[in-house]
Amino acid sequence: MRSTPTVAQLRAFVAVAEIQHFKDAAASLGVSQPTLSQSLAAMETRLGVRLIERNPRKVMVTAEGRFLLPLARHAVEAVDAFRTTALPDTWLTGPLHLGVIPTVAPYLLPSLLPAIHQEAPDLQLNVHEDQTDRLLAALATGAIDVAIMALPVTDPRVRSEVLYDEDFVLAVPADHPWAGADDVQPSQLRDEELLFLEEGHCLRDQAVEVCLQSGVTNAGDANARAASLSTIVQLVSAGLGMTFLPDSAVKVETRGAHLGVARFADPAPGRSIVLVHRRSSTRTEEFEDLAEILRRAVATGMPSVRRA
Repeated sequence: MRSTPTVAQLRAFVAVAEIQHFKDAAASLGVSQPTLSQSLAAMETRLGVRLIERNPRKVMVTAEGRFLLPLARHAVEAVDAFRTTALPDTWLTGPLHLGVIPTVAPYLLPSLLPAIHQEAPDLQLNVHEDQTDRLLAALATGAIDVAIMALPVTDPRVRSEVLYDEDFVLAVPADHPWAGADDVQPSQLRDEELLFLEEGHCLRDQAVEVCLQSGVTNAGDANARAASLSTIVQLVSAGLGMTFLPDSAVKVETRGAHLGVARFADPAPGRSIVLVHRRSSTRTEEFEDLAEILRRAVATGMPSVRRA
């Protein structure tokens, strides 16, 4: 018997269709994979329509699913807008789900969390650390409200508030000739063993792009890769190569490590960090205020970066 799908079922469908991976879609919604699978299957049964084609290698949206996906997405956005509008008209209160990429979270949160506690004490902050693509997917499905990530962000459904800019530096073994240098040219990297984060991290993409623009064609070919900057710094300390670090990470990641830091000659390569939220959100003015709180926190607690 056909019946109306629930909001949870619509969220499950949108997440799976956009992420095309059941485990990652479930993580973006904060539910277990079996719960998401059961929710989606129940909706397909209710509607009498197959929305997702499942096979061991890939998740694909059926023709019926592609037709219904924009309607499901609009329905979820409408429910979120209704919920937000129905909340009391107060400033930065209630639950807020904030996503942060892993190459920002450990260095920004120590400044960010006390600032929010002081300036928006009624805000119930929930922090989600994840890679850029999964955070954008979570934004699209409403699983998170805002996210902090690095430019470029090309998703047309979101808008960005620039928080700060920072340079890249090189973490090198302590006995490397470049340790302490401040005039390294990116083109000099072509003869060095470069270590990168695993695929999916935007910092990896940005570092590889710097290398390619400077004629370094072997970027990303190293045998050693890591899922976190802390791990990759240990590899550098052991003499396995060198790696890019955002300037904000230097103080934390080099503490107690047997390595040196080399800086690029001006203009140094770097990145811009932004606060991202859905264009359709009714809390845009609140998020602009939140961005300003974050900028003040950065100015106070992160002297190595440049406030936007």
